[in-house]
Amino acid sequence: MKKSDIMLRLGLLYGELMLKSGAEIYRVEDSSRRLLVKVGAEEVESIVTPTGIYLSLRVDGHLYTAVRRVIRGSYDLNLVCELNTLSRTLVTQTDADSTFATVISLANNPPPYSRRLQGLAATVAGGGFTYLFGGTILDVLAGAMGAMLVWLTCLYLAQLYTNRFVIDFCGGAIAALSAGLLSLVLPVNMDPAVIGAIMTLVPGVLLTNAVRDALTGDLLSGAARMVEALFVSVAIAGGVGAALSIWLSIRGLV
Repeated sequence: MKKSDIMLRLGLLYGELMLKSGAEIYRVEDSSRRLLVKVGAEEVESIVTPTGIYLSLRVDGHLYTAVRRVIRGSYDLNLVCELNTLSRTLVTQTDADSTFATVISLANNPPPYSRRLQGLAATVAGGGFTYLFGGTILDVLAGAMGAMLVWLTCLYLAQLYTNRFVIDFCGGAIAALSAGLLSLVLPVNMDPAVIGAIMTLVPGVLLTNAVRDALTGDLLSGAARMVEALFVSVAIAGGVGAALSIWLSIRGLV
């Protein structure tokens, strides 16, 4: 394979992995440029959006360009850190093939946290947020249980490649329904329990990246991510509202 083809594939794969894992736009562009210059590119230009990468580089006096569509992935800030470190520690004039193999090996590394640990973290976070919002011990237990059910629901729907709006809507509905069912047998205050359970769905990384992109001049990406965060919030609120409406109607009939 030609040197230019390897370098284009390397830049696109590297940028795609960073973008999918939750990196900011400026970090994807800067790190990709650093990496490709160190493997022999004479000039590198990249334009990155939340859904695509446009890469152009000059090798041996010739200009090459490629585009890649990026589908939304799952946040993995550990992978972002490893890839970011690679672009800054790589020795100048490193072989592109070996660098490509290194990037692939980083992408294939097992996740730093197991599914059980992730579920435990979601459960503890749900209970903790419930307590912060003024919940009692019983409310904390209800919030923790609701967060666990929300995490399991989102995990199952994600494996079916379900639309994110639907996932967040169902997560909000599960949070409200679990708190409502527990209130039938325990004196649970639904407000802090529901809030604690849905906090694991709040798009914190997305909002942070939207603000950082806007502050660094990537206004298109900042606005796009802000709108996406707004739709996620609407989906969560819609799920909670729909479930509470149904629940109150059933309670009224009973």
